[in-house]
Amino acid sequence: MKTRHIFGWLAAAFLTLAGIAACSDNYDTGLMPTKNQLELKVDGHSSGFSVDYGAAPDNNIKVEVESNTLWKVSIECEGGWCTADKMTGRGNETITLSILENINKERSARVMVYVVDADGDAVTNEGTTSIEMTLKQAVSDVRLTPSSLEPFEAQNPRSQEFTIISNVNWTLDVSYEGENPTEFVMITPLSGMTPGADGTYSGSAGATFRMALQDNRTAADRKAFLNLVSAISRYTIEITQTKSSYTFDVTPSENQTVGAEGGEIPFGVLSPNSGWDAVCSASWVSLTVPSVAEGSLSRVETVAKIAPSDGQYRSTQILFKPRDDRYPQQTVTIVQTGIDVYFEASRIDNVGIVKETGGQIVVEVDSRFRWRASAPSWIELTGTSGNGFDTFGANVDANYSDDTRTGFITITPETTYTNEGIVLNPASFGLGAINIGVTQFGGREPAVSVPWPADDYSQTSASLAFNFYSPFYTVIEAGLEWSREDGTDQHRVAISPSDSNDGTVTFDLTDLEPATRYIARGFVRFIRGDKVEDKYGSWSYPFSTAGQYPSNSDNPTPSN
Repeated sequence: MKTRHIFGWLAAAFLTLAGIAACSDNYDTGLMPTKNQLELKVDGHSSGFSVDYGAAPDNNIKVEVESNTLWKVSIECEGGWCTADKMTGRGNETITLSILENINKERSARVMVYVVDADGDAVTNEGTTSIEMTLKQAVSDVRLTPSSLEPFEAQNPRSQEFTIISNVNWTLDVSYEGENPTEFVMITPLSGMTPGADGTYSGSAGATFRMALQDNRTAADRKAFLNLVSAISRYTIEITQTKSSYTFDVTPSENQTVGAEGGEIPFGVLSPNSGWDAVCSASWVSLTVPSVAEGSLSRVETVAKIAPSDGQYRSTQILFKPRDDRYPQQTVTIVQTGIDVYFEASRIDNVGIVKETGGQIVVEVDSRFRWRASAPSWIELTGTSGNGFDTFGANVDANYSDDTRTGFITITPETTYTNEGIVLNPASFGLGAINIGVTQFGGREPAVSVPWPADDYSQTSASLAFNFYSPFYTVIEAGLEWSREDGTDQHRVAISPSDSNDGTVTFDLTDLEPATRYIARGFVRFIRGDKVEDKYGSWSYPFSTAGQYPSNSDNPTPSN
């Protein structure tokens, strides 16, 4: 009996390929003996036989056929997991069988070699005309024993031998729990396994190896995993190693938070096997570290004193360092919270540009700081300092100049001391003064404008719309004036307006000289101090009258 290893799988089929179709023209009588002279052997067997194979795939199973005639091959296997490189032959030849990996259950295939005549038909008369070979294939198997382990001690841990049971290809690797772990497992191959460049091991059958652990000098248990991997499964064993009893421990170990007022944070340090130091680079943290005897089993208290802050958030770290570098350092973060600071100022009145007569502005301040207010001399403040939320007024003097003026009410935050002794400096928070602009009209002369041409005119009259603005002076009258280019023959039409007005005036053209050029312009008559003055618009509008009409009371329509 021959045994061959295989690796593979597929599902259901009965596979029979067509054989040689021989014609009488090429019939070789040398290969067609009489029926009682037929000879046929398969792998030396003249009758049916069986062969056992492993679960691994194999594409090079040689089957020797000895015969003095033509023959064919038929294969019956579930799923087509067994195939041959040829299905017909003559005389002595070699058939190469291929089988796939078996991962489900034990299975078998029937390989039949049988004699055929020149037409390819099976010969069934006396003698050995067919031989059946049965292929039996085992199922895949991959295991690691022992399958579980008790935790290993921290110092001088025991070693452990393992056995790999497998009939397929496999790889072995070690993985660890957590980020950036210490690789504390060492593998020593004993038999049946080959180390790889990437730290893995491989094999195709059974193997043995020894596992050893490094000492655990940390303050926590740690884990590793032995992973045996094949194409059909992943087999994992958890390795646990307990923490060291001779460790370096700091409590509390989590981040600590204090308020802006500062305070004290006590830490307990246990270092039974080593002296230690505590270090902090922040100037606002001071540490009190007592003298500790080497090998003390008592937890020693050290105090971190946190100074009051300037109100801003800040953080630092305290590093606790054992002097025996076999033990890991521990770091604790100290966070000092900030103070919610604010500083806002704005006008809350609806006044925009202040008139020349003056007025009052109201300012609102909301501040975590003390503050002071200032303004130019023509703005009188009703409050110049405060602390927190407050409002104050700003009285704007009358402006008797001709110019508009602009100034600023300035609110400046100042250094403030809290009840907890914290010094709040506005500059530390990037805060500066707030300027509130105040614009006031000057005592400017009135403004007047008149469009041209007239909205409505005829031979005897014309009407023009005009507008003027005089917020600072009393206007007596406003309207239109026209005269000759040399200033003579002056005419006016006026109305009595309010401070500002849009109006339309109509003037009589019957009194104008014919064929004469006149100039029209808007005017405002106003009081400045104890004087009455006229203010003309910046635009003038010339026009000419036509020739004399037959009636002296008529005048032609003017033109530009």
